[in-house]
Amino acid sequence: MAAAAQPAAALSCLVPDPIRSFAEIDAAPEIYRAYVGRFAFDASKLPRSDAAANVSTSPEPIPADFTGHQLGPTGFDTEIETAMILQPSCAGPWCGALVPGKEVLVFARVEEGRLIVDLEPCPGTVQAAPDAAMRERLAACLRGEACAPAE
Repeated sequence: MAAAAQPAAALSCLVPDPIRSFAEIDAAPEIYRAYVGRFAFDASKLPRSDAAANVSTSPEPIPADFTGHQLGPTGFDTEIETAMILQPSCAGPWCGALVPGKEVLVFARVEEGRLIVDLEPCPGTVQAAPDAAMRERLAACLRGEACAPAE
C-alpha cells in the first residue's frame, strides 16, 4: 500500500509569557486592561479549527460575560463582572479558542466603551491564569517598575 505523503503544516507560536504580552499591549496605541477570571459564552459560536479547511472568513464577534478581577497597582484585587466581546481570528485552519468557565489571564482592548478580547490562534491576549508570583510581577509592570519578559 502506497500513500502519498501530505506536507505537514503547523502553526508556530511563542510560549505564552504574560510579561511579554503586557509589554506588547503597553506599547500598543490602543488602551488595554488586564483581568484574571472566567468567561461565560456560547462556545458553539467559536470557529472550528479544522486541518482540512482553510478558514478565510472573519469569524463573527461573540458576546460574553466575564467574572473575575482587574489588574491594578496593588494586583488583581478589584472584583469585576462585565460584558466583553470575544473576537476570534483564524490563521489558515487554526482559530483562536477559549473554554467557557476556565480561569484565564486576558488583555481586553477598550474600543468605543466596550471591552474587546482578540482570540488569536496563538496565545497572547488570552493565556492560562498566572500564579501568584506572576500576578505580582504584572502589578509591578503596571506600577512602572522593572518589567522584562523571560528570556
